[in-house]
Amino acid sequence: MRRFHISSAMFRSFQEIVREGSVTRAASRLHSTQSTLSHQLQKLESELGCPLFERKPKRMELTAAGDFFLAQAKTITDALDSIDRYFRGADNSARISIGIVNDCFRPFIISSLSEFYRDFPKVTVDFRTGSSEKLTRQVNDGEVELAIVRDLSPFTKSGHVLWSEELLWAGGPAYRHSDGALPLIFMPAPCVYRQYALSMFAAASTPYRIAVECDSWSTFESSVRSGAGISLMTADVCRVCGVPVQDERLPPPPVSHACLVARDLPDGSPTRALADRLIGSSADLAGIA
Repeated sequence: MRRFHISSAMFRSFQEIVREGSVTRAASRLHSTQSTLSHQLQKLESELGCPLFERKPKRMELTAAGDFFLAQAKTITDALDSIDRYFRGADNSARISIGIVNDCFRPFIISSLSEFYRDFPKVTVDFRTGSSEKLTRQVNDGEVELAIVRDLSPFTKSGHVLWSEELLWAGGPAYRHSDGALPLIFMPAPCVYRQYALSMFAAASTPYRIAVECDSWSTFESSVRSGAGISLMTADVCRVCGVPVQDERLPPPPVSHACLVARDLPDGSPTRALADRLIGSSADLAGIA
């Protein structure tokens, strides 16, 4: 008998789409992206071998198969929540994984964790790094509970904006301009900074070359510091390893939004408490709370 491969995140995302009647609204509520949720739904329908929704102009409505699947999804997620409450709820003991893009580490994150540990001393918080695309996918697949990622979109789609800052072009003190192809330093694809830069250079027909493709954050910093090329970065990173670069061939630096991405978090759970604390702390720093 063939077994279906359906993650708990897919069950929960499906139920949120049913509640909202729209992938876009469900993605906003889940602090996810419309494209990620659409892909997840397509994967679910492909796995089951039939459509679960009728796509109408203003609302998605369940098919007969969708009605049946919704009942089963509720039973399964209720059972998972019951298991979670039984084994974790009694003493608030849990392990929370947070994904974070390297240049998103900020002092307020550490201070927020210190305050969180005072309220939840039995909870362990683990960090993992990666690209924004990878970490967002891991949240939606249930591999990590929270992630702080980068979004360069004018209208952010990745979740709750913690803070925004304008990027800048920078190179090491030894970097010298040349008339040839611009030497660039970037992390491997997918990288939102790299995607932005290459698309802008292509649109303007500006010659460039990837001088260094970095496999780690330390390699990135040392490559910039050496003068091997230039890259987009935050002002904080520039202070560590580079100096701003002015060159008429460079496109305007974009505004980068640091966004908190999360699954649908139960009220009262340690993960919800941590997410709320991060959001509150970032708002305090921005002077808007």
